[in-house]
Amino acid sequence: MTALVSGTAVGLGAGPVAAAAGAPTGLRTAGQACAAEAPGPYLSPVRLNDAQAVVLTGAVAEAAEGAQADFQVWDVTKPDERQQWLDGAHVGDQGAYIQLENESKQLDGVTYAWRVRLLEGSEASPWSDTCYFTVDRTGGSAPTAGSAVYLDGDDYRRGGIGVPGTFVVTPTTEDVVSYRYRFYANEASQDAVWEDVKADRLGGPVTLTWAPKTAGGHDLTVYAIDRAGNASEPFSESFDVRDTRPVVFSADYPEYDANLSFNVGVAGEFQFQSLLEDTESFEWSIDNGGPSGITAADDAGKATVMIAPTRAGQQTLSVRSVTREGAKYPPRSYAFLVDDGPEITAATGGRVVGSPLRIQVAPRVPNVESYVFWAEDSSIVPRPVQKTTVSARADGTAELEWIPQAADANVNGLRIQSRTADGTLSVPRWHYLSWVDNAMPAVTRSGGTMPGEVATFTARTTMPGVVDYVVSMNGDKGTEQIVKPAADGSATFRFTPVKRGYHYVQVVARNQYAQSAAGGPGWTVIDQPRIASADFPVSGTGNGRLAPGTFTFAPRLPGTVRYEYKIDQAAQWAPLAARADGTAVTPAWTPTLTGRHSVIVRGYDATGYVSTTASYVFSVEPATVTVTAVAPASVAAGAVRTLTVTGSQLRVKDVVEVTPAGGKPIIATVRSVSADGKTSTVDVNLAGAALGKATLTVRPYGAGQQPVVRAAAFTIAAPPAMRATKAPTVTGTVAVGSTVRLTTGSWTPAPTGWAYQWMANGAAIKGATGSAYVIPAALLGKRLTVAVTAGRPGYTSARAVSAATVPVAKGRAPAPTVRLPKITGTAKVGRTLTADPGAWNIKPDSYRYEWRVNGKLYQNGSVRTFKLTAGMRYKKVTVTVVARKAGYNDGRSTTKPVTVRP
Repeated sequence: MTALVSGTAVGLGAGPVAAAAGAPTGLRTAGQACAAEAPGPYLSPVRLNDAQAVVLTGAVAEAAEGAQADFQVWDVTKPDERQQWLDGAHVGDQGAYIQLENESKQLDGVTYAWRVRLLEGSEASPWSDTCYFTVDRTGGSAPTAGSAVYLDGDDYRRGGIGVPGTFVVTPTTEDVVSYRYRFYANEASQDAVWEDVKADRLGGPVTLTWAPKTAGGHDLTVYAIDRAGNASEPFSESFDVRDTRPVVFSADYPEYDANLSFNVGVAGEFQFQSLLEDTESFEWSIDNGGPSGITAADDAGKATVMIAPTRAGQQTLSVRSVTREGAKYPPRSYAFLVDDGPEITAATGGRVVGSPLRIQVAPRVPNVESYVFWAEDSSIVPRPVQKTTVSARADGTAELEWIPQAADANVNGLRIQSRTADGTLSVPRWHYLSWVDNAMPAVTRSGGTMPGEVATFTARTTMPGVVDYVVSMNGDKGTEQIVKPAADGSATFRFTPVKRGYHYVQVVARNQYAQSAAGGPGWTVIDQPRIASADFPVSGTGNGRLAPGTFTFAPRLPGTVRYEYKIDQAAQWAPLAARADGTAVTPAWTPTLTGRHSVIVRGYDATGYVSTTASYVFSVEPATVTVTAVAPASVAAGAVRTLTVTGSQLRVKDVVEVTPAGGKPIIATVRSVSADGKTSTVDVNLAGAALGKATLTVRPYGAGQQPVVRAAAFTIAAPPAMRATKAPTVTGTVAVGSTVRLTTGSWTPAPTGWAYQWMANGAAIKGATGSAYVIPAALLGKRLTVAVTAGRPGYTSARAVSAATVPVAKGRAPAPTVRLPKITGTAKVGRTLTADPGAWNIKPDSYRYEWRVNGKLYQNGSVRTFKLTAGMRYKKVTVTVVARKAGYNDGRSTTKPVTVRP
């Protein structure tokens, strides 16, 4: 660095002065050249960059490593309160650089001064020149706009299409430099673009000249843009443009449609109605050299004209109003179709491939000698056109025949034209087809899942008059068969797969006109052996034990004569001869370890062909068996009783013994064991067994298993039973939202405990276990019952169910509370009202709003807003708020009326 001055405090108390040699130069504020006087450029930080910060830069000629740029920034009204901003400096045009990112130090409306110098350790360069800028973050209030033609006055519709109007836009602040505006038309929203215009001076107004292109609703929106580029609040005004185009109507030649009673050269009536008060005549013409003329208007501004189109096809009639002063207004365009296409008589709906569609056609123009028709495929763009020509009879009629083929599955209609002797084609007539069925056969299969097993197939098609089916396997032409159908149109055929892998069949149906699309199933043929074991069920069940067991192999490979298998990935394959039926059972195998085990096996036929390998995974559980509980705790003696044993590692092959007090062991029968081995259900015959505590013993099967004894596991007793002498009942109003209650009925002996379960149409209601129940909307229409279970220590609990109630009725309708529904907004033509639904004693799920004008329903639905039109002037508007809640009757409340002002 050169020309550095010792000490970092140099110049700190000085005001703005010119820079000395060695200070940063080329100063720029937010990319703009340094402003040497206040207020400098007006800057809106949020519009400057992603950091939303004012950037200050200066050029550095020389800078040592570690140099810093020392920026001072201060409010010009507070020169003694200076902000210091430090950042690294380097040689370059922006060697001194800082972003002022602290919004609290860059206040809106404040003018700031700044300067910069370089620091290297304890040395500092002279200060640079002083620059100025002003922070401006807000755009201010909206401008105003007026137009004598379109915005001022009370006329509902003003001006007209093509009638220019001037709009004077005036700012409400003094720092406006330009305006951004947009005219928006409801009928031409695509033409609404934003445009910018500069003010002729700071804070000056602008005059916009604009002519509407459409009639009806329009909006003008204007923003004022200040020196910092901030946009003001928007000015927005809606207005209507008067439609000066005449109304055109013709039942003979309807707009955008065709009347087949009218044709080329046939005069049709057109009615013109002017929307102007002083219309003298109408000028009209049909495009592309069609008829034209001038027709006088009557005193009501109406006229009726008979016009005979000179050509067929789509055409446009233009009609304009001409006033008595000779003013010509924009024309109305009326598009209509002159249809000279043939008359068609044909079946409607869909077609099936191979089902001929016969169409009777008759001419609607003279001298027809032929017809041209083609199918249109909606799935192909552009659609290919394959036209067929059919000669007409002497009277001009003809019969057309179209036979859909499999490739026509997406055809959705036919186009038909007549052709005269001079080659003139009529307008194409459209005959719609709702669908084309490709008649692909539906094919079912049984068998054929392993080599040598016959697969039987049955094919059916929707094609009428099917004469045969062409079938093949795996696309092999050599397997092709021609199969005749049965009386019901179906066909049965067979193939026998001889090798493993994926196979498929293809089936095509044919009749005398066409063939269907190809269909047919695919499947996989496997030849790996089947593996099963009752002793070691598959993995996940955990039923293995450290006890001997066998595995059974069954063949899928035809002619299997032997197997090779491995258990737990043994080093060598173990051979095993097959029985005559191809099955085999392994020698008994005893696992030595608990945990996961596997068996793999492959089969061989007499030729030595080997199947794919099958695998079988199972698990052997740890040997520890436990018994943690026996239920029920008390069991009546005298017959076979069922016990539930809870524990771990319980198995069906376990031996279970019950030993009554002072008696001999009774062997129980294990009926079932849960998949996780935690629950075992056993039957034990307690006829003649002594009463009192009984012991249960489980003797696990398999090596290393010790008997598990649970003393006093349960009690053998003669239990009494509870009995209901009077059934429970349900009381209360059976309606949504109401509370119903139960009576427990009468019991003997007197219960000491109760349990309740409410039910709807016989099904238990989750969580409904109290003595009272509030009926939800989900149960509307259902009948309620309540089950009461009575209990008493030493007795068997019993359950009784009440009689069913009447079906649940709808709840009482919601009603408004102290805050009633009302209408908000200004009741003035062109404005929009809003319905406030108010507050209701029951919170509704939704509202519906019925808007009425003088009692007549205008709008009914979920829309809260209502647009006021000119026809509603001085009329009374009400809205009925309908509160809706599932399961409840609808609540209704009508607001006080408001009167629509012009």
